[in-house]
Amino acid sequence: MLFGDRIKQLRDSAGLTQAELGKLIGVSDRVLGYYEANERFPRKQEVIAKFAEVFKVSIDYLLGSDGSFLQDSGEKYGAIGHMQAQGVLKSVETLFAGGELIEDDKDEVFRIISELYFDAKKKNKEKYGRKKKDK
Repeated sequence: MLFGDRIKQLRDSAGLTQAELGKLIGVSDRVLGYYEANERFPRKQEVIAKFAEVFKVSIDYLLGSDGSFLQDSGEKYGAIGHMQAQGVLKSVETLFAGGELIEDDKDEVFRIISELYFDAKKKNKEKYGRKKKDK
């Protein structure tokens, strides 16, 4: 389950509208709609922390960091893919937890990683969406 799916599920369970949750988090209902549609991801860690606080869940839960990705990566991508996934996650964890970067720079790295992810997702959707339509 992706971040936006978790947010939508938690919001629905709490009986909140997008406008109500947006006010609690400090974003517009339009931006919240982008999050829930998995079209955008919060650029600042504080926004994710606010979601966790409002819903009384961990940030790891919101981000889907329950360890299942690494467990499944060997099965899905083989030993080399599993090692690559471990390496990338360890590097990012080290950067955010104990790196030399100041908080603003960490936010910028986080924003760039998110942007790269959504750009790649969009390109894959366009690439595979066209192939499916052509068939």
